[in-house]
Amino acid sequence: MSATNELQALGEKLMASHYSHIQVNQIEVIQSGGIKTIWKMQSAVGTICLKRIRKPLPIVKFTTAAQAYLAGRGALVASILPTKSGELYFVHEGHALVLYSWIEGTDLDMERNEEHLRAGLRGIARFERDSLGFQPPSDCEVYDKLGKWPLHYAKMTQELIDWKAIAEEESSKFHETYAQLAVVMIAAARQALDLLRTSAYAKWVAAVEPYGYLSHQDYGKGNALQTERGVYILDLDNLTYDLPLRDLRKLITKRMDELGTWTAADLNTWISYFEEELPLTDERRRVLYIDLLFPHTFYGEAKKPFKKGDTDYEPEKLIESFEFEIAKNAVLQQLLASTQ
Repeated sequence: MSATNELQALGEKLMASHYSHIQVNQIEVIQSGGIKTIWKMQSAVGTICLKRIRKPLPIVKFTTAAQAYLAGRGALVASILPTKSGELYFVHEGHALVLYSWIEGTDLDMERNEEHLRAGLRGIARFERDSLGFQPPSDCEVYDKLGKWPLHYAKMTQELIDWKAIAEEESSKFHETYAQLAVVMIAAARQALDLLRTSAYAKWVAAVEPYGYLSHQDYGKGNALQTERGVYILDLDNLTYDLPLRDLRKLITKRMDELGTWTAADLNTWISYFEEELPLTDERRRVLYIDLLFPHTFYGEAKKPFKKGDTDYEPEKLIESFEFEIAKNAVLQQLLASTQ
């Protein structure tokens, strides 16, 4: 029996064992490789899918409870179909499996299509707005970044400094390039950290503690589907408590990278799309500007050779990320000066 046939047989067995109250008419494996597996099924209750998740069980308890909470509030997320014993998931050979309703829709290409970007930003803003107030089960494990930005900024800044010291002891083209560029990037990181500490960040965190909003963390093509009801948000396996800016900042950065230029007009237009569903005060918008100011893109490139051991890393990629940060910095300095 082929691996696919074995997985299909496993899916049929699991459905019969844990969802015997649902008549399944057709089943197929649509994703496999490693632990993560997805079975798509036609059933008496419509199209559904069973997903095997590679996250630790205490995290699955958190994310499935969050998804059920969101669905209950009318958020556009796939609903979870309970097992025959009423549970949100079951465990097979140490891994959690969850049965979801299947969502039909059109993938949003938010990096390349302005209308898709508007729909996607409105979708993630509504999602974050609807997530506020979720209290996790007492016996689960949560991802939680709420209130931790200053520590995270400081950690990344110190790594940039440490990597510069390492680079100055080496003679490769990459190390010479990094040592030169890092001076400006470290200064930008320090400025962002100083601005964050004196911003409304801490006040905003205090206003929504102890849990805050839920951020997706991996929001993009494949996880945002346009439907007649609006934008459905999928794959909530990496949800974290945070302020509702992480996904917004990442989408803006990707869109700017695609366009190859930074303008204040574009930036504020995209923020306005988000604000159609979740308005930001001036001081909260300033927190977003500060998060955009931090050299996340440069840091992300630098950590590939220094932290992930990429021995074939090309210095040109680091230079491109530096140029991206410089263009971004010029626009954000103006915006920050205008919001003091």
